[in-house]
Amino acid sequence: MAAGKFLKGKQLAEFASDIQAGVGAFEVGDFDDLRIIGMAASLAVQIRGLPELDYAVLSRVSDSLFNIPTVALKPVLRTLSESGMVKLYETGKTITKIDPDVPYFEDVYQIIGDYSDQYSFNETEQAMVAIMAKLKEHPENADRLIAGMGIEKGLAQRCLTIGADSGLITQHRARGQTVLLSPVYFADNNAALADLLAKVGGTDFSYVLNILQSHQGWPLSMIIASQQVAGQPLTTTQVHLIKLLAAENMLKPPTLEIGSFRETFLFTPRPGAARLSPGNREIYERAMALLSAVRKGQLLPFSYAINKPAILLNALLRDGYLGANTEAFRQYGKVAAVFNIGYFVETKPGWHQFHLRRTEENEEAVRLAIMLAEGGSARVEMRHDKEARALLQMDEKYVTSVLGSRSLRERQKVAPSAAAKEQWEQLTLALV
Repeated sequence: MAAGKFLKGKQLAEFASDIQAGVGAFEVGDFDDLRIIGMAASLAVQIRGLPELDYAVLSRVSDSLFNIPTVALKPVLRTLSESGMVKLYETGKTITKIDPDVPYFEDVYQIIGDYSDQYSFNETEQAMVAIMAKLKEHPENADRLIAGMGIEKGLAQRCLTIGADSGLITQHRARGQTVLLSPVYFADNNAALADLLAKVGGTDFSYVLNILQSHQGWPLSMIIASQQVAGQPLTTTQVHLIKLLAAENMLKPPTLEIGSFRETFLFTPRPGAARLSPGNREIYERAMALLSAVRKGQLLPFSYAINKPAILLNALLRDGYLGANTEAFRQYGKVAAVFNIGYFVETKPGWHQFHLRRTEENEEAVRLAIMLAEGGSARVEMRHDKEARALLQMDEKYVTSVLGSRSLRERQKVAPSAAAKEQWEQLTLALV
């Protein structure tokens, strides 16, 4: 295994959560206890603040919403029970109800980390955590990373394969070097990306970053189709660079999937210079999800467009709910379900109010969404795509930014222009 001491406690729980977020619904036979720890942290975060849950209901949604297979749900719940974050009601050995008692996000990882000391992780799990810890600090030359960590070559290659399949690690070949990159590195703050792009030089990267900072949550399909963001023009090279940055999770690309249709909403990493823990990263993911839902209503409305996203979100934070309408359930349904941000109150048949679930994390997520929405005031053009608007009225799946970036890479069919490829190669070489 890797040289040095294996991470334990809170740090282990954080990386287990990151790995679970990337692996998602993939079945990775190499992982055993690490996935249980990651799933436990993920589920705890999702059910914080909820009332008593029926096990049958939770088992039906755990796979589709939380990427926790039903077969794994019982050991995950027993982990949370033994660590004091849920109370289980059972008839014999059958779990019937779950009563959550989950603390603030940051405390979740400490509690799960302390509990994880009872496990002995296999060599693949240990090596994967060690590699992710290195790549969180900065991208690495592949040969130098493997040699420096003392990981056996076959084991290292297995970890890199898992990383590539899950979207947690990407490999870039440039001028004889293989550079390893993890989206976890760029998840922490916008300053790291801005510094890197400044180091590369040139105007294209800084131009697209500045535009997207001012118009967070803009749909990628609109950028590609119109070659602009909110009226600000883009060259073909700049559009190609945006797609490459999103595919590598340097830009955050949460995605709505509806059948074969996908709409990706682009965000920069979280503003600020502070490094993010997974707890705060989860809050930012919620902010992106909420603003994506609002952007959908602004640019791809069902019937009535949202004109001023920041004002709408301020009303949600101030009043704790949004006025009843016939589109609320479709507009915010998946955000509410996947992230436990809110719930619905039916005021009359077909009319719903969207209520904010008052937790510290959700209120912080709304504040972040407001800040992101207030970034720009340029001219906004609604997208007049009848097929897309019709699809967005159907049942949808919200895909987090890490899985969204993997999907973008898988869907990439058109090669970028020579100018974009050259600038991307310069960026790759600047990473190490």
